[in-house]
Amino acid sequence: MYSQQLGQMPEDAKRSVLVDALIELKIVADAARAANVAEQDAYKRQLAFFEAQTLRSLFLEQRVAAAVTDAAVRAAYAEQAAKIPPVLERRLRHILLRSESDALEVISALKAGRAFAELAEERSVDELSKQNGGDLGFIAEGQIMPEIDAVAAKLQPGEFTQTPVATAFGFHVVWLEATRNRPAPPFDAVAPQIRQALAASEERRIISELRAAAKVEKLIADVTPPEAEDGHEH
Repeated sequence: MYSQQLGQMPEDAKRSVLVDALIELKIVADAARAANVAEQDAYKRQLAFFEAQTLRSLFLEQRVAAAVTDAAVRAAYAEQAAKIPPVLERRLRHILLRSESDALEVISALKAGRAFAELAEERSVDELSKQNGGDLGFIAEGQIMPEIDAVAAKLQPGEFTQTPVATAFGFHVVWLEATRNRPAPPFDAVAPQIRQALAASEERRIISELRAAAKVEKLIADVTPPEAEDGHEH
């Protein structure tokens, strides 16, 4: 109840604020009993509402927890992961040179047996990737400059381009290290969202089932609420 108000307070400060709130609650509640507030209809109506609200909350919480188990979350993850369409990714390294002649020198050195990562650290003008031996990581098709994408599609893992690849940034020597289909996101990264979605779906199912079994007579017309304002003019 107080979580938003307490925010990121240190634990000892939270404890102090909560104890003060409970003290005030006890003092005022005792005064209300002494004033016979507990005998008033307004108190009884509000108490009945809060009782029903608490019963609803605990009932759904317990039923949802019983249905949305760790096994159910893992099964949903496996099902969703299996539906992800395959996306080809290539792990590329490159060496960026300022001139075509510099790129040809690098290609000759590679043919002579020099390690790609070493040449990248020595010769590449890409200051970011040269620190990792020219490693660009796994890149999906269409997510890199089209000139590099086109030549990478013709390489087999372990091969490098035999001629410089010209782009607006200079001349590249590209090495294809590996290919793979993009893996599904790790279970731990998406499990909270999956659990939340399963819980919401199960709660809706329980309520729908209970409502279908109940005899309900709604004495006012059904009216669809207006859409919330999104801040944009339409």
